[in-house]
Amino acid sequence: MAKNKVEVVIGGTIYALQGEESQEHIQRVAHIINKKTLEVQKKYGHRYNNPTKVNMLVTLNVADEYVKMQDELTAYRSELEKCNAENIALQDKLKELTLELIRVKEELTSLQDEK
Repeated sequence: MAKNKVEVVIGGTIYALQGEESQEHIQRVAHIINKKTLEVQKKYGHRYNNPTKVNMLVTLNVADEYVKMQDELTAYRSELEKCNAENIALQDKLKELTLELIRVKEELTSLQDEK
């Protein structure tokens, strides 16, 4: 796959990035990191003028969000599995009730024919 090159701004610094993802994807990722960097810089101000510390805090914040989203995704997948199992059970019940309805209709038709 071709490498896509794009220049992005993160924390006021221009970076030349390249990757296999689209330029739009790389821009989106850089935008998230830039936003997090600006949040950390605003929150901690002059206490963290060291770019290494800022980058570590950004990394920790992004990783924290990632772990929370993974947990949320796991919970959603579990709920989806439960819903799918319930859906299958309801489909089976519908088949049973449909067969019962057919049987009752046939029985009713048979009784009517006898009269």
